[in-house]
Amino acid sequence: MKHFLHEIRSLSSSIQALLLALAITGTASPGVAQVGGTGTVIQKATEQFENSPLKTTSLGKNLFMFSGDGGDVTAIVDDGSTLLIDSGIDSRVSELSDAISKTTLRPVTRLVNTHWHFDHTGGNAFFGSEGVTIIAQENVKKRLSSAQDVPFIGLQDGPYPQQALPTVTYSSTMTLRQGSQQLTLVNYGPAHTDGDTVIYISPANVAVLGDIFSNHVYPIIDLASGGSIDGMIDSIDQVLAHTDGQTKIVPGHGPVAARADLQDYRNMLVQVRQRIESLIAAGKTIDQVVAALPTKDFDAEWGSGYVSPNVFTKMIFSSLTNSPARVARHIAARE
Repeated sequence: MKHFLHEIRSLSSSIQALLLALAITGTASPGVAQVGGTGTVIQKATEQFENSPLKTTSLGKNLFMFSGDGGDVTAIVDDGSTLLIDSGIDSRVSELSDAISKTTLRPVTRLVNTHWHFDHTGGNAFFGSEGVTIIAQENVKKRLSSAQDVPFIGLQDGPYPQQALPTVTYSSTMTLRQGSQQLTLVNYGPAHTDGDTVIYISPANVAVLGDIFSNHVYPIIDLASGGSIDGMIDSIDQVLAHTDGQTKIVPGHGPVAARADLQDYRNMLVQVRQRIESLIAAGKTIDQVVAALPTKDFDAEWGSGYVSPNVFTKMIFSSLTNSPARVARHIAARE
């Protein structure tokens, strides 16, 4: 341990900046992470979720997407019931429930959470209290069962009440049936969080990605929940390998997308990661990396959401410098 600490202290300023990154991701108060000087990421997101109109989009084959009141919600309808993917925010769950009921004309009996964040699980308590079975990757239940603090983006949440917790969990993969549709739930490892679920729906040829994919806005990378830029890209690569040009892709936020949109998103993430990696290798600090504007040519297309270009840059910088494998490689390169 002493030898390892000695090596860490001897690293260049790029690794010294890790200490600053750790302060940002692990010890700052929720009010510190400002977005455009007007509030935290979560404050801006919540304002948007509270005030956006609720929109219903048909995906065909008795599938529907509800958007505007938090994360995108998907409904799969069979002859007797409705299965939901995600449940929006708590303050608008009655409105969401009414829209689902009017659209599907079937009671909700099962609910799958793509991850633990409040804009995707806020309606859990409402649906759980109605006897709906909640399903998620096992880490989602762990996080909803305890207090969570994500200071980088200003999020403090939990623990959730018992009726809001998943009662059915899985580790790496799970299969469900909803009428004629088969749902394949997959966790590809930590990406947006450590409990992400991608749902492939066939034969409808729909893929629901949760916040691994935000359609034309910069995403949150929840470092405090095990997320990483490398994991985001790895998971997207897996989705690209399991979809085709006709697949309808439901993002965590934003309109329904095509595979080409997901490829564009993946290319943006890879290019920004590469630029920030190069700056870190050159010994730049987090503030110097932000000042270098590594996202500049992407900002017009992706920078209009509640995650600003500067915050997105800091997330990737912190993800790269917090990675034990990357630190180990840096040490090895110096020896």
